Amino acid sequence: LVSQDVSVVAGAMLKLFAGTSRATNTQAFIDQALEYEKLLKSANPLVRASIQRQQRTHPLPVNRVAELQKWADSKEYKTILEKAAQS
Repeated sequence: LVSQDVSVVAGAMLKLFAGTSRATNTQAFIDQALEYEKLLKSANPLVRASIQRQQRTHPLPVNRVAELQKWADSKEYKTILEKAAQS
């Protein structure tokens, strides 16, 4: 909501995950997240279950970016922005 730009947030997340000592490509990170999400949906159910059973304290970075992109594309997000603009 603050930046209203998925690429800005994804870029910040990428720097947190990968560090700042090397060049990064935010759009490639976003594309990777969306591709991961698509492949996971079509994966063998046993593979999907195995990934879901893994003990993690936080979601995979690509999952976070994919969820962020889905939310930014959602009607709910657009409604929040419209209401804020009317204020």
